[in-house]
Amino acid sequence: MKNLIRFGMAVLGTVVILSSCEKDDDGSGKLSYKVKPANFTASIGTTISGSGLPVGPTTNSSITWTSGSLYISEIDFEAESNNREIEYELKQPVTVDLFNLSPILGSITIPDGTYDEVELKLELKKSTTSNIPLTLKGTYTDANGAKIPVEFYLNEDFEVEVEAEDLVIKGTNDYLGLINVQLNKFLTNVISADLSSATKTGGVIVISNTSNSNLYAKLKSNLNAFADCDFDD
Repeated sequence: MKNLIRFGMAVLGTVVILSSCEKDDDGSGKLSYKVKPANFTASIGTTISGSGLPVGPTTNSSITWTSGSLYISEIDFEAESNNREIEYELKQPVTVDLFNLSPILGSITIPDGTYDEVELKLELKKSTTSNIPLTLKGTYTDANGAKIPVEFYLNEDFEVEVEAEDLVIKGTNDYLGLINVQLNKFLTNVISADLSSATKTGGVIVISNTSNSNLYAKLKSNLNAFADCDFDD
């Protein structure tokens, strides 16, 4: 079986053992997850149609992300079939490295069935410590080849919702979920004029809710569109 679930952030790889609201004697499948990042360099065009495309790391008019992390404060999971409902809430903070193929981060045990509603909510909470919910760092290479450091910080309450349909669990099979983080999609609505007019702090384009706020709003709007997940048994 191969099932595709599209969701907003790569951190679905952070998983926990689920508890069912009813006892199941027919078997259950185990879903395990890894995070697999891809497309670290994205084009920055003069128009939106030319932005967010995967390109080589030495390409002019591009951004190459080189490091980043996500800090999750809470994970809520729900799945429904015709005869059962599964719910789980985990309030245990976890940090996910967005730039390395992770080991298996955990497993979800789900009773047999076809689930026509699957929802995962990832709660990001504003932090006054070093545990900022989302950080990305990289380099912008302009049309002339000049390189400028870029840093993105999301430090506010934010909820990422993941939904899927027709997730089939059969027997006692083990299922692997590869979380494909496509970082180029984080820049799909950013154009070169946004970056050429951006304010620099110590030579760095800092993008946050207090610095280059227009750019911040554009990148934040992409948070629910830059990853997908493939499930295989």
